[in-house]
Amino acid sequence: MTETASVGRSAVGMGAATAASRVLGGARVLVVAAVLGTTWLGDTFEAANTFPTVIFELLAAGALSAVLVPTFVDLFARNDGEAAERQAGGLLGLALIVLGALAVVGMITAPWLADALTGASNAPAEQQELATVLLRWFLPQLLLYPVGFCAIALLNAKRAFVIPALAPIGNTVVLVTALVLFRIVAGPDPGLDLTSTEEMLLGLGGTLGVAAFVAIPTIALYRTGFRLRPRWAPRDPGVRRLLGLSSWAVLQHTGAALLLGAAIVLGAGVEGGVVAYRVAFYLFLAPYGILAQPIHTTVQPELADDVDRSDLAGFGEAMRWSLASLGVVVLPVAALMVVLAQPAMEVFAFGQADAGDGVALMAAGVAGLALGLPAYGAFRLLAAAWYALDDSRTPALAAVASALIGVALMIALVPVTDGAARIFALGLGHTVGFLIGTAWLALRLHRRQPVALWPRSLPVVTALTTVLAGAAWVTVDAWAPDGRGATALCLTVVSVVAGGLYYGAVRGLHLLPGALHRSSVVPA
Repeated sequence: MTETASVGRSAVGMGAATAASRVLGGARVLVVAAVLGTTWLGDTFEAANTFPTVIFELLAAGALSAVLVPTFVDLFARNDGEAAERQAGGLLGLALIVLGALAVVGMITAPWLADALTGASNAPAEQQELATVLLRWFLPQLLLYPVGFCAIALLNAKRAFVIPALAPIGNTVVLVTALVLFRIVAGPDPGLDLTSTEEMLLGLGGTLGVAAFVAIPTIALYRTGFRLRPRWAPRDPGVRRLLGLSSWAVLQHTGAALLLGAAIVLGAGVEGGVVAYRVAFYLFLAPYGILAQPIHTTVQPELADDVDRSDLAGFGEAMRWSLASLGVVVLPVAALMVVLAQPAMEVFAFGQADAGDGVALMAAGVAGLALGLPAYGAFRLLAAAWYALDDSRTPALAAVASALIGVALMIALVPVTDGAARIFALGLGHTVGFLIGTAWLALRLHRRQPVALWPRSLPVVTALTTVLAGAAWVTVDAWAPDGRGATALCLTVVSVVAGGLYYGAVRGLHLLPGALHRSSVVPA
Protein backbone atom coordinates (compact mmCIF):
# COMPACT_ATOMS: atom_id res chain seq x y z
CA MET A 1 0.00 0.00 0.00
CA THR A 2 1.06 3.60 -0.50
CA GLU A 3 1.51 5.73 2.59
CA THR A 4 2.93 9.14 3.34
CA ALA A 5 5.84 8.30 5.60
CA SER A 6 7.59 10.86 7.76
CA VAL A 7 11.26 10.02 8.03
CA GLY A 8 11.58 12.49 10.87
CA ARG A 9 8.85 10.72 12.87
CA SER A 10 10.49 7.35 12.28
CA ALA A 11 13.85 8.73 13.37
CA VAL A 12 12.33 10.15 16.57
CA GLY A 13 10.64 6.83 17.35
CA MET A 14 13.85 4.90 16.78
CA GLY A 15 15.80 7.50 18.76
CA ALA A 16 13.47 7.12 21.75
CA ALA A 17 13.81 3.34 21.67
CA THR A 18 17.57 3.62 21.30
CA ALA A 19 17.72 6.09 24.19
CA ALA A 20 16.05 3.57 26.49
CA SER A 21 18.38 0.85 25.24
CA ARG A 22 21.51 3.00 25.57
CA VAL A 23 20.66 4.24 29.06
CA LEU A 24 20.38 0.65 30.23
CA GLY A 25 23.47 -0.24 28.20
CA GLY A 26 25.35 2.55 29.94
CA ALA A 27 24.43 0.91 33.21
CA ARG A 28 25.90 -2.32 31.83
CA VAL A 29 29.33 -0.91 31.06
CA LEU A 30 29.43 1.02 34.33
CA VAL A 31 28.54 -2.17 36.22
CA VAL A 32 31.47 -3.89 34.47
CA ALA A 33 33.75 -1.07 35.62
CA ALA A 34 32.29 -1.14 39.15
CA VAL A 35 32.39 -4.92 39.67
CA LEU A 36 35.62 -5.77 37.83
CA GLY A 37 37.28 -2.36 38.14
CA THR A 38 39.82 -0.58 35.98
CA THR A 39 42.14 -3.46 36.83
CA TRP A 40 43.88 -6.34 35.10
CA LEU A 41 40.76 -8.45 35.75
CA GLY A 42 38.53 -5.87 34.08
CA ASP A 43 40.95 -5.59 31.16
CA THR A 44 41.01 -9.38 30.71
CA PHE A 45 37.22 -9.68 30.66
CA GLU A 46 36.75 -6.78 28.24
CA ALA A 47 39.54 -7.87 25.89
CA ALA A 48 38.27 -11.46 25.71
CA ASN A 49 34.59 -10.45 25.37
CA THR A 50 35.43 -7.90 22.69
CA PHE A 51 37.48 -10.34 20.60
CA PRO A 52 34.52 -12.17 18.95
CA THR A 53 32.92 -8.79 18.18
CA VAL A 54 36.08 -7.58 16.46
CA ILE A 55 36.41 -10.80 14.44
CA PHE A 56 32.76 -10.60 13.38
CA GLU A 57 33.20 -6.94 12.39
CA LEU A 58 36.34 -7.81 10.44
CA LEU A 59 34.88 -10.70 8.48
CA ALA A 60 31.09 -10.69 8.35
CA ALA A 61 29.30 -7.68 9.82
CA GLY A 62 29.43 -5.83 6.53
CA ALA A 63 27.90 -8.78 4.70
CA LEU A 64 24.87 -8.78 7.01
CA SER A 65 24.34 -5.08 7.63
CA ALA A 66 22.85 -1.96 6.08
CA VAL A 67 24.26 -2.75 2.64
CA LEU A 68 21.48 -5.34 2.32
CA VAL A 69 18.69 -2.86 3.01
CA PRO A 70 18.24 -1.44 -0.54
CA THR A 71 18.07 -4.96 -2.03
CA PHE A 72 15.41 -6.12 0.40
CA VAL A 73 13.50 -2.83 0.16
CA ASP A 74 13.12 -3.60 -3.56
CA LEU A 75 12.12 -7.25 -2.97
CA PHE A 76 9.54 -6.32 -0.34
CA ALA A 77 8.15 -3.54 -2.55
CA ARG A 78 7.60 -6.18 -5.27
CA ASN A 79 6.04 -8.51 -2.68
CA ASP A 80 8.64 -11.14 -3.55
CA GLY A 81 8.96 -12.60 -0.06
CA GLU A 82 10.08 -15.98 -1.38
CA ALA A 83 13.15 -14.51 -3.07
CA ALA A 84 13.93 -12.44 0.03
CA GLU A 85 13.81 -15.52 2.27
CA ARG A 86 15.92 -17.55 -0.16
CA GLN A 87 18.61 -14.89 -0.52
CA ALA A 88 18.76 -13.98 3.18
CA GLY A 89 18.89 -17.64 4.16
CA GLY A 90 21.63 -18.39 1.64
CA LEU A 91 23.77 -15.52 2.89
CA LEU A 92 23.20 -16.50 6.52
CA GLY A 93 24.12 -20.13 5.80
CA LEU A 94 27.47 -19.16 4.32
CA ALA A 95 28.19 -16.82 7.23
CA LEU A 96 27.47 -19.53 9.80
CA ILE A 97 29.77 -22.03 8.07
CA VAL A 98 32.69 -19.60 7.93
CA LEU A 99 32.24 -18.19 11.43
CA GLY A 100 31.57 -21.61 12.95
CA ALA A 101 34.86 -22.87 11.58
CA LEU A 102 36.64 -19.81 12.98
CA ALA A 103 35.03 -20.35 16.39
CA VAL A 104 36.40 -23.91 16.51
CA VAL A 105 39.88 -22.81 15.42
CA GLY A 106 39.79 -19.97 17.95
CA MET A 107 38.93 -22.27 20.82
CA ILE A 108 41.83 -24.58 19.89
CA THR A 109 44.30 -21.69 19.60
CA ALA A 110 42.90 -19.76 22.58
CA PRO A 111 46.21 -19.76 24.55
CA TRP A 112 48.04 -18.03 21.72
CA LEU A 113 45.18 -15.59 21.16
CA ALA A 114 45.12 -14.82 24.87
CA ASP A 115 48.84 -14.13 24.83
CA ALA A 116 48.36 -11.63 21.99
CA LEU A 117 45.53 -9.88 23.83
CA THR A 118 47.34 -9.68 27.17
CA GLY A 119 50.92 -9.32 26.03
CA ALA A 120 51.73 -6.05 27.82
CA SER A 121 55.18 -6.24 29.43
CA ASN A 122 53.86 -5.20 32.84
CA ALA A 123 50.82 -7.54 32.86
CA PRO A 124 50.69 -10.35 35.46
CA ALA A 125 51.24 -13.91 34.25
CA GLU A 126 47.82 -15.11 35.51
CA GLN A 127 46.10 -12.83 33.01
CA GLN A 128 46.93 -15.07 30.03
CA GLU A 129 45.48 -18.17 31.73
CA LEU A 130 42.20 -16.42 32.59
CA ALA A 131 41.95 -14.90 29.11
CA THR A 132 42.27 -18.40 27.61
CA VAL A 133 39.35 -19.69 29.67
CA LEU A 134 37.15 -16.66 28.90
CA LEU A 135 37.89 -16.79 25.18
CA ARG A 136 36.57 -20.34 25.05
CA TRP A 137 33.37 -19.17 26.69
CA PHE A 138 33.01 -16.15 24.37
CA LEU A 139 33.99 -17.49 20.93
CA PRO A 140 30.59 -19.21 20.36
CA GLN A 141 29.23 -15.66 20.03
CA LEU A 142 30.50 -15.83 16.46
CA LEU A 143 27.55 -18.11 15.64
CA LEU A 144 25.02 -15.72 17.19
CA TYR A 145 25.98 -12.36 15.70
CA PRO A 146 25.19 -13.22 12.04
CA VAL A 147 21.63 -14.26 12.92
CA GLY A 148 20.97 -11.03 14.80
CA PHE A 149 22.54 -8.70 12.25
CA CYS A 150 20.69 -10.32 9.36
CA ALA A 151 17.38 -10.04 11.25
CA ILE A 152 18.02 -6.36 12.00
CA ALA A 153 18.80 -5.56 8.34
CA LEU A 154 15.60 -7.28 7.23
CA LEU A 155 13.50 -5.45 9.83
CA ASN A 156 14.99 -2.12 8.72
CA ALA A 157 14.15 -2.97 5.10
CA LYS A 158 10.57 -3.49 6.30
CA ARG A 159 10.82 -0.03 7.91
CA ALA A 160 10.65 -1.54 11.40
CA PHE A 161 13.19 0.37 13.46
CA VAL A 162 12.07 0.33 17.10
CA ILE A 163 12.49 -3.37 17.95
CA PRO A 164 16.08 -3.57 16.60
CA ALA A 165 16.91 -0.46 18.62
CA LEU A 166 15.63 -2.16 21.78
CA ALA A 167 17.55 -5.40 21.19
CA PRO A 168 20.66 -4.49 23.27
CA ILE A 169 18.46 -4.37 26.38
CA GLY A 170 18.50 -8.18 26.33
CA ASN A 171 22.28 -8.18 26.55
CA THR A 172 22.21 -5.65 29.37
CA VAL A 173 19.75 -7.58 31.53
CA VAL A 174 21.62 -10.88 31.21
CA LEU A 175 25.15 -9.51 31.65
CA VAL A 176 24.29 -7.27 34.61
CA THR A 177 22.55 -10.20 36.31
CA ALA A 178 25.66 -12.34 35.80
CA LEU A 179 27.94 -9.61 37.15
CA VAL A 180 25.77 -9.11 40.24
CA LEU A 181 25.95 -12.85 40.91
CA PHE A 182 29.71 -12.73 40.32
CA ARG A 183 30.03 -9.93 42.87
CA ILE A 184 28.07 -11.96 45.44
CA VAL A 185 30.23 -15.05 44.86
CA ALA A 186 33.66 -13.43 44.38
CA GLY A 187 33.38 -10.51 46.78
CA PRO A 188 34.27 -6.83 46.37
CA ASP A 189 37.92 -7.20 45.32
CA PRO A 190 38.38 -10.23 43.03
CA GLY A 191 41.75 -10.88 41.49
CA LEU A 192 42.82 -12.91 38.47
CA ASP A 193 42.82 -16.25 40.33
CA LEU A 194 39.12 -17.12 39.95
CA THR A 195 37.30 -20.32 40.80
CA SER A 196 35.61 -22.33 38.03
CA THR A 197 32.22 -21.04 39.21
CA GLU A 198 33.39 -17.42 38.99
CA GLU A 199 34.83 -18.04 35.52
CA MET A 200 31.55 -19.64 34.44
CA LEU A 201 29.53 -16.66 35.65
CA LEU A 202 31.64 -14.26 33.59
CA GLY A 203 31.72 -16.54 30.55
CA LEU A 204 28.02 -17.36 30.52
CA GLY A 205 27.11 -13.76 31.22
CA GLY A 206 28.93 -12.54 28.11
CA THR A 207 27.66 -15.18 25.69
CA LEU A 208 24.09 -15.50 26.98
CA GLY A 209 23.89 -11.70 26.84
CA VAL A 210 24.66 -11.82 23.12
CA ALA A 211 22.08 -14.60 22.71
CA ALA A 212 19.43 -12.39 24.32
CA PHE A 213 20.41 -9.48 22.05
CA VAL A 214 20.04 -11.71 18.97
CA ALA A 215 16.76 -13.27 20.08
CA ILE A 216 14.82 -9.99 20.20
CA PRO A 217 15.07 -8.99 16.50
CA THR A 218 14.95 -12.63 15.36
CA ILE A 219 11.63 -13.24 17.12
CA ALA A 220 10.30 -9.89 15.89
CA LEU A 221 11.21 -10.82 12.30
CA TYR A 222 9.54 -14.23 12.67
CA ARG A 223 6.35 -12.53 13.84
CA THR A 224 6.18 -10.51 10.61
CA GLY A 225 5.83 -13.80 8.73
CA PHE A 226 9.42 -13.83 7.41
CA ARG A 227 11.22 -17.15 7.84
CA LEU A 228 14.95 -16.66 8.24
CA ARG A 229 16.52 -20.10 7.85
CA PRO A 230 20.15 -20.88 7.00
CA ARG A 231 20.48 -22.45 3.54
CA TRP A 232 23.26 -23.83 1.39
CA ALA A 233 22.78 -21.86 -1.82
CA PRO A 234 26.16 -20.53 -2.98
CA ARG A 235 25.11 -20.72 -6.67
CA ASP A 236 21.84 -18.83 -6.24
CA PRO A 237 22.07 -15.65 -8.45
CA GLY A 238 20.50 -13.50 -5.75
CA VAL A 239 22.87 -14.78 -3.09
CA ARG A 240 25.85 -14.25 -5.38
CA ARG A 241 24.72 -10.67 -6.04
CA LEU A 242 24.40 -10.03 -2.30
CA LEU A 243 27.86 -11.48 -1.77
CA GLY A 244 29.22 -9.13 -4.42
CA LEU A 245 27.70 -6.12 -2.67
CA SER A 246 28.65 -7.39 0.77
CA SER A 247 32.27 -8.14 -0.03
CA TRP A 248 33.04 -4.43 -0.11
CA ALA A 249 30.88 -3.73 2.95
CA VAL A 250 32.97 -6.27 4.84
CA LEU A 251 35.95 -4.00 4.25
CA GLN A 252 34.04 -1.02 5.64
CA HIS A 253 33.39 -2.86 8.89
CA THR A 254 36.98 -4.05 8.80
CA GLY A 255 38.00 -0.41 9.14
CA ALA A 256 35.94 0.07 12.30
CA ALA A 257 37.19 -3.23 13.71
CA LEU A 258 40.82 -2.29 13.05
CA LEU A 259 40.41 0.92 15.05
CA LEU A 260 38.72 -0.84 17.96
CA GLY A 261 41.12 -3.80 17.90
CA ALA A 262 44.16 -1.54 17.82
CA ALA A 263 42.82 0.51 20.73
CA ILE A 264 42.23 -2.65 22.80
CA VAL A 265 45.72 -4.01 22.13
CA LEU A 266 47.51 -0.68 22.64
CA GLY A 267 45.40 0.19 25.68
CA ALA A 268 46.46 -3.04 27.39
CA GLY A 269 49.78 -1.40 28.24
CA VAL A 270 47.99 0.71 30.86
CA GLU A 271 46.37 -1.05 33.81
CA GLY A 272 42.65 -0.47 33.44
CA GLY A 273 43.18 0.97 29.96
CA VAL A 274 41.04 -1.61 28.16
CA VAL A 275 38.12 -1.18 30.56
CA ALA A 276 38.44 2.61 30.39
CA TYR A 277 38.46 2.66 26.60
CA ARG A 278 35.52 0.24 26.37
CA VAL A 279 33.50 2.38 28.79
CA ALA A 280 34.42 5.50 26.83
CA PHE A 281 33.61 3.83 23.52
CA TYR A 282 30.19 2.79 24.76
CA LEU A 283 29.47 6.29 26.06
CA PHE A 284 30.60 7.61 22.67
CA LEU A 285 28.25 5.21 20.87
CA ALA A 286 25.29 6.11 23.11
CA PRO A 287 24.61 9.59 21.63
CA TYR A 288 25.48 8.24 18.19
CA GLY A 289 22.87 5.49 18.59
CA ILE A 290 20.24 7.84 20.04
CA LEU A 291 20.76 10.87 17.80
CA ALA A 292 22.67 9.96 14.63
CA GLN A 293 21.90 6.32 13.84
CA PRO A 294 18.11 6.84 13.67
CA ILE A 295 18.64 9.54 11.04
CA HIS A 296 20.73 7.54 8.58
CA THR A 297 18.89 4.27 9.26
CA THR A 298 15.42 5.68 8.57
CA VAL A 299 16.50 7.79 5.59
CA GLN A 300 18.31 4.96 3.76
CA PRO A 301 15.15 3.31 2.34
CA GLU A 302 14.04 6.75 1.09
CA LEU A 303 17.39 7.33 -0.60
CA ALA A 304 17.07 3.94 -2.27
CA ASP A 305 13.59 4.92 -3.53
CA ASP A 306 14.96 8.21 -4.89
CA VAL A 307 17.68 6.36 -6.78
CA ASP A 308 15.17 3.85 -8.20
CA ARG A 309 13.02 6.76 -9.46
CA SER A 310 16.10 8.68 -10.72
CA ASP A 311 14.94 11.54 -8.47
CA LEU A 312 18.16 13.53 -8.13
CA ALA A 313 16.40 16.46 -6.44
CA GLY A 314 14.79 14.16 -3.86
CA PHE A 315 18.14 12.48 -3.16
CA GLY A 316 19.79 15.85 -2.51
CA GLU A 317 16.90 17.04 -0.35
CA ALA A 318 17.05 13.90 1.80
CA MET A 319 20.82 14.24 2.27
CA ARG A 320 20.63 17.93 3.20
CA TRP A 321 17.84 17.24 5.67
CA SER A 322 19.80 14.37 7.21
CA LEU A 323 23.04 16.32 7.54
CA ALA A 324 21.22 19.36 8.94
CA SER A 325 19.44 17.17 11.50
CA LEU A 326 22.73 15.48 12.35
CA GLY A 327 24.52 18.78 12.88
CA VAL A 328 21.80 20.33 15.04
CA VAL A 329 21.50 17.42 17.46
CA VAL A 330 25.00 15.89 17.49
CA LEU A 331 27.37 18.87 17.53
CA PRO A 332 26.26 20.31 20.90
CA VAL A 333 26.24 16.90 22.57
CA ALA A 334 29.74 16.12 21.30
CA ALA A 335 31.06 19.47 22.51
CA LEU A 336 29.59 19.03 26.00
CA MET A 337 31.01 15.51 26.19
CA VAL A 338 34.49 16.87 25.48
CA VAL A 339 34.47 19.75 27.97
CA LEU A 340 32.56 17.95 30.75
CA ALA A 341 34.11 14.48 30.45
CA GLN A 342 36.11 14.65 33.70
CA PRO A 343 33.29 15.76 36.06
CA ALA A 344 30.82 13.46 34.29
CA MET A 345 33.01 10.43 34.94
CA GLU A 346 33.36 11.45 38.58
CA VAL A 347 29.57 11.15 38.80
CA PHE A 348 28.92 8.05 36.71
CA ALA A 349 31.98 5.90 37.39
CA PHE A 350 30.48 4.01 40.33
CA GLY A 351 32.99 1.80 42.06
CA GLN A 352 35.80 4.11 40.93
CA ALA A 353 35.34 6.89 43.47
CA ASP A 354 38.65 6.19 45.16
CA ALA A 355 40.46 5.29 41.96
CA GLY A 356 41.37 8.66 40.55
CA ASP A 357 43.36 7.02 37.78
CA GLY A 358 40.30 5.05 36.64
CA VAL A 359 38.15 8.18 36.40
CA ALA A 360 40.91 10.05 34.57
CA LEU A 361 41.38 7.17 32.10
CA MET A 362 37.68 6.99 31.27
CA ALA A 363 37.35 10.78 30.97
CA ALA A 364 40.32 10.92 28.61
CA GLY A 365 38.81 8.23 26.40
CA VAL A 366 35.43 10.00 26.29
CA ALA A 367 37.02 13.33 25.34
CA GLY A 368 39.20 11.83 22.60
CA LEU A 369 36.33 9.90 21.03
CA ALA A 370 33.67 12.61 21.41
CA LEU A 371 35.71 14.99 19.28
CA GLY A 372 34.90 12.72 16.35
CA LEU A 373 31.23 12.06 17.10
CA PRO A 374 29.89 14.36 14.32
CA ALA A 375 32.33 12.89 11.79
CA TYR A 376 31.39 9.33 12.78
CA GLY A 377 27.68 10.05 12.30
CA ALA A 378 28.29 11.80 8.98
CA PHE A 379 30.46 8.91 7.76
CA ARG A 380 27.68 6.41 8.44
CA LEU A 381 25.13 8.64 6.70
CA LEU A 382 27.34 9.07 3.64
CA ALA A 383 27.97 5.31 3.54
CA ALA A 384 24.18 4.75 3.55
CA ALA A 385 23.89 7.12 0.58
CA TRP A 386 26.51 5.12 -1.33
CA TYR A 387 24.67 1.88 -0.51
CA ALA A 388 21.50 3.40 -1.95
CA LEU A 389 23.49 3.98 -5.16
CA ASP A 390 24.41 0.25 -5.19
CA ASP A 391 28.02 1.13 -4.47
CA SER A 392 29.55 -0.50 -1.41
CA ARG A 393 33.09 -0.26 -2.80
CA THR A 394 33.60 3.47 -2.22
CA PRO A 395 32.66 3.57 1.49
CA ALA A 396 34.67 0.37 2.04
CA LEU A 397 37.84 1.90 0.60
CA ALA A 398 37.25 5.08 2.60
CA ALA A 399 36.76 3.10 5.82
CA VAL A 400 39.89 0.99 5.44
CA ALA A 401 42.12 3.89 4.36
CA SER A 402 40.92 6.16 7.16
CA ALA A 403 41.23 3.33 9.71
CA LEU A 404 44.82 2.68 8.69
CA ILE A 405 45.58 6.38 9.15
CA GLY A 406 43.89 6.33 12.57
CA VAL A 407 45.77 3.21 13.68
CA ALA A 408 49.07 4.69 12.46
CA LEU A 409 48.38 7.80 14.55
CA MET A 410 47.63 5.64 17.61
CA ILE A 411 50.87 3.68 17.17
CA ALA A 412 52.86 6.89 16.68
CA LEU A 413 51.45 8.45 19.88
CA VAL A 414 51.82 5.40 22.16
CA PRO A 415 55.60 5.76 22.78
CA VAL A 416 55.20 9.41 23.83
CA THR A 417 52.12 8.97 26.05
CA ASP A 418 51.17 7.10 29.18
CA GLY A 419 48.16 6.73 31.44
CA ALA A 420 45.23 9.00 30.61
CA ALA A 421 47.17 10.72 27.83
CA ARG A 422 47.54 7.39 26.03
CA ILE A 423 43.82 6.61 26.26
CA PHE A 424 43.07 10.09 24.89
CA ALA A 425 45.49 9.41 22.03
CA LEU A 426 43.64 6.19 21.17
CA GLY A 427 40.37 8.11 20.98
CA LEU A 428 42.04 10.81 18.92
CA GLY A 429 43.22 8.22 16.38
CA HIS A 430 39.60 7.07 15.99
CA THR A 431 38.48 10.68 15.54
CA VAL A 432 41.08 11.61 12.94
CA GLY A 433 40.45 8.45 10.95
CA PHE A 434 36.70 9.06 10.58
CA LEU A 435 37.16 12.78 9.93
CA ILE A 436 39.38 12.02 6.93
CA GLY A 437 37.03 9.29 5.71
CA THR A 438 34.00 11.60 5.94
CA ALA A 439 35.66 14.35 3.93
CA TRP A 440 36.68 11.92 1.18
CA LEU A 441 33.25 10.29 0.97
CA ALA A 442 31.51 13.67 0.76
CA LEU A 443 33.74 14.90 -2.06
CA ARG A 444 33.25 11.69 -4.03
CA LEU A 445 29.48 11.73 -3.53
CA HIS A 446 29.22 15.34 -4.72
CA ARG A 447 31.03 14.37 -7.92
CA ARG A 448 28.79 11.33 -8.41
CA GLN A 449 25.53 13.15 -7.60
CA PRO A 450 26.04 16.84 -8.51
CA VAL A 451 23.61 18.28 -5.97
CA ALA A 452 24.22 20.45 -2.93
CA LEU A 453 24.71 18.11 0.04
CA TRP A 454 25.82 20.26 2.96
CA PRO A 455 23.13 22.44 4.59
CA ARG A 456 23.84 26.13 5.07
CA SER A 457 23.00 25.90 8.77
CA LEU A 458 26.13 23.95 9.75
CA PRO A 459 28.59 26.88 10.19
CA VAL A 460 26.17 28.77 12.42
CA VAL A 461 25.34 25.66 14.44
CA THR A 462 29.08 24.98 14.88
CA ALA A 463 29.69 28.53 16.11
CA LEU A 464 26.79 28.34 18.59
CA THR A 465 28.02 25.00 19.85
CA THR A 466 31.56 26.29 20.41
CA VAL A 467 30.36 29.31 22.38
CA LEU A 468 27.99 27.34 24.61
CA ALA A 469 30.51 24.56 25.26
CA GLY A 470 33.12 27.13 26.27
CA ALA A 471 30.64 28.83 28.58
CA ALA A 472 29.70 25.46 30.12
CA TRP A 473 33.35 24.63 30.81
CA VAL A 474 34.01 28.04 32.41
CA THR A 475 30.87 27.74 34.56
CA VAL A 476 31.72 24.26 35.88
CA ASP A 477 35.32 25.33 36.56
CA ALA A 478 34.15 28.41 38.49
CA TRP A 479 31.50 26.43 40.40
CA ALA A 480 34.14 23.85 41.42
CA PRO A 481 31.69 21.34 42.95
CA ASP A 482 33.02 18.98 45.61
CA GLY A 483 31.63 15.45 45.84
CA ARG A 484 29.51 13.28 43.57
CA GLY A 485 26.18 14.83 44.54
CA ALA A 486 27.35 18.42 44.10
CA THR A 487 29.00 17.56 40.79
CA ALA A 488 25.84 15.87 39.53
CA LEU A 489 23.79 18.95 40.47
CA CYS A 490 26.29 21.25 38.77
CA LEU A 491 26.33 19.22 35.55
CA THR A 492 22.53 18.99 35.49
CA VAL A 493 22.06 22.74 35.90
CA VAL A 494 24.75 23.64 33.39
CA SER A 495 23.53 21.12 30.79
CA VAL A 496 19.87 22.17 31.12
CA VAL A 497 20.69 25.87 30.86
CA ALA A 498 23.08 25.33 27.95
CA GLY A 499 20.54 23.11 26.18
CA GLY A 500 17.77 25.65 26.68
CA LEU A 501 19.88 28.52 25.37
CA TYR A 502 20.99 26.43 22.40
CA TYR A 503 17.45 25.38 21.51
CA GLY A 504 16.24 28.97 21.77
CA ALA A 505 19.07 30.14 19.53
CA VAL A 506 18.59 27.55 16.78
CA ARG A 507 14.83 28.04 16.88
CA GLY A 508 15.13 31.81 16.76
CA LEU A 509 17.58 31.64 13.86
CA HIS A 510 15.35 29.10 12.02
CA LEU A 511 18.07 26.46 12.02
CA LEU A 512 15.85 23.53 13.00
CA PRO A 513 15.21 21.27 9.99
CA GLY A 514 11.56 20.63 9.23
CA ALA A 515 10.07 17.17 8.82
CA LEU A 516 11.03 15.30 5.68
CA HIS A 517 7.80 13.84 4.28
CA ARG A 518 8.16 11.36 1.47
CA SER A 519 5.68 9.36 -0.54
CA SER A 520 6.91 5.80 -0.32
CA VAL A 521 5.72 2.38 -1.34
CA VAL A 522 5.49 0.27 1.78
CA PRO A 523 4.57 -3.41 1.65
CA ALA A 524 1.31 -4.25 3.34
